[in-house]
Amino acid sequence: MTSFKLTHDWTAAGHDNPEISHTMANLALHIGNVNLMQNEDIWAKTIRDSVLVSAYPLAMWLASSWWRLNFEPLPVHGVIPSTDWRMAHEMGAVNHGFVWPKVLFASDCEVMQIWGVSSSPNTQQSVRYLNGLDMPASIKLADFQRSLEKFIDAVLSRLDAVGWRKTDLWNLWQLIQEERSDPQSLNYRRLEAELGYDPDECSEAMMSKAQTLEQQVGTEALSELAPVYGKIAGDSSLNAIEDIIDSPGLAGTPNIPTLQKAKSTSDAPWQRAVAVARELRESLSKRDGVIDNKQLYDLLGLSTPAVDGWKPTTRNSAAIAIPDKNNQFKFVPRKAHPMAKRFELARLLGDYILTGSTEGQCLTSTDLSTSRQKFQRAFAAEFLCPIDALKDFLQRDFCESAIEDATEHFQVSQTTVNSLLRNNGLIFSPFMGDYAEARLPYQLGA
Repeated sequence: MTSFKLTHDWTAAGHDNPEISHTMANLALHIGNVNLMQNEDIWAKTIRDSVLVSAYPLAMWLASSWWRLNFEPLPVHGVIPSTDWRMAHEMGAVNHGFVWPKVLFASDCEVMQIWGVSSSPNTQQSVRYLNGLDMPASIKLADFQRSLEKFIDAVLSRLDAVGWRKTDLWNLWQLIQEERSDPQSLNYRRLEAELGYDPDECSEAMMSKAQTLEQQVGTEALSELAPVYGKIAGDSSLNAIEDIIDSPGLAGTPNIPTLQKAKSTSDAPWQRAVAVARELRESLSKRDGVIDNKQLYDLLGLSTPAVDGWKPTTRNSAAIAIPDKNNQFKFVPRKAHPMAKRFELARLLGDYILTGSTEGQCLTSTDLSTSRQKFQRAFAAEFLCPIDALKDFLQRDFCESAIEDATEHFQVSQTTVNSLLRNNGLIFSPFMGDYAEARLPYQLGA
């Protein structure tokens, strides 16, 4: 896991605002061995390892964005984030008259993902940042939070030392600390952020409905659904979750052997998922063979005729499986195409294994890139189309017709085959699928 370090060296510089002038510093932001604040001072024509800015507005932005920064994931692929979302996740939003690097933060619920790009060579600003990240960095969420706490506390200590204590930052940070220490307040702020709202911005009616849904589907399940059906989808968006819960579904009682690797919490989500998929295949004596529909449906306790005849009644942004008595679930897939439905049910199988069939918790499958959804996609891909079996089938022939043959053989989409090949370094693409993304999710600074 990559390290995250925000360093400061206090210095004197005049400014009309006392909070700004007392916290002028040479700042550096190290992500692993990359310093995202190394810069060229355009006026002085000098390369510097830190940038002269005030730490106060950065600390204030980190505190005011705290809940959304730590709990609100990226929107689904292909959706351009709103200005409101970007203001809570891009360092450029700090502004306050200073030039900040193009850095993006987005949590996947396990790690903080960080993207960074260098300044344009022909920038007209006084500072040109020289470094970016070739790949997004992943910082354990707890480590990221500790680093921010340390930085904010350092800024407050600096202000306290110069006799400037009761600032807006001090008041805000005190409130955040109180809310973090109270489980009920913490849960409220987390849910609010997952829905896409700043503190106290969400209406009481919507928060009340969200809390009711939380009791129905479970806290962890709603964490996956809230970003999809929250602010981005409008005021009545949560009604769609209720509609899915109340809609017809497929009744099934999962029957899955005990898997030791399902308990692992180390490694990245995709690594855990691949290990679990391989262990399940071993238990089924199907190390490399094709998993047919009946075998997949049997694991979920679903009948083949029922699944084959299933078609969703409405267009949904999530698939859900609602728990019932005696470990039975009502599965509500959102895909109609046989191949897509097969992959989605494999994802729900992975979700059942991942969550340990926690009592009262719904299974959820969405297009988000949270750690839970990353696990599902990687599990489904490896379970239905094992990379070793895929390599044996293709015999290093990666032409279009060979890949089409592989999709037919393993009964998965061409997207799945291409993703497996890219993720395992067998074909090149700047788009790295679910294991790692080599590109920004959208253009920063635009």
